[in-house]
Amino acid sequence: MDFQYYSRMQKDKEDVNMFTLSILLIGVFPALGVVFYVGASTLIRVDTVFNIAFVSGAIVFIFHLPFRKRLNRYLGELIGYTMIGWGLIITAALMGCNFLIHSKPVADIYKIETATAHPEDRELPFPVSVTLSKQDSGPKFVPASAYNYFPGMLRFRGSEEQKFEGSPKLAVMTTAVGIFGYRILLSKELQ
Repeated sequence: MDFQYYSRMQKDKEDVNMFTLSILLIGVFPALGVVFYVGASTLIRVDTVFNIAFVSGAIVFIFHLPFRKRLNRYLGELIGYTMIGWGLIITAALMGCNFLIHSKPVADIYKIETATAHPEDRELPFPVSVTLSKQDSGPKFVPASAYNYFPGMLRFRGSEEQKFEGSPKLAVMTTAVGIFGYRILLSKELQ
């Protein structure tokens, strides 16, 4: 085989690998969007989501490491491809499965300690942020203190979530346990 022909057949590291670029873009945009959307209604801490993405990306990286020479890619490119691309895609798939496949919904009723309206948002009815009372009024599937880590879940918007006259007295939070054991918030309502 002629040397010039063979050298043209080999891929150059500077060439754009469309598969690598596609995995990176899918990981950054759709997968990260799924992680944010599903994460907003899942009782899972941000550091846990980061750890899942990091560990799954590291496992994919270890599987790709022996093929680095054959793939003819830079190490940094391989790290980005596995950590950002595959790590986020696997995390989004796991969180999506946890969100879609869940147990029977359970409603917990909490007393409200404080409620604050937010007229600066300029939407009617005004969004309301609440603080749940820590006094236990009976057995709960999710203790009121668990919502301290998720303040976005204690902000109620729109007329479908705000069904009270005067000031809110109770918060009804309907949750279910996903297939991987993380609880998801299905609906919330102020009464």
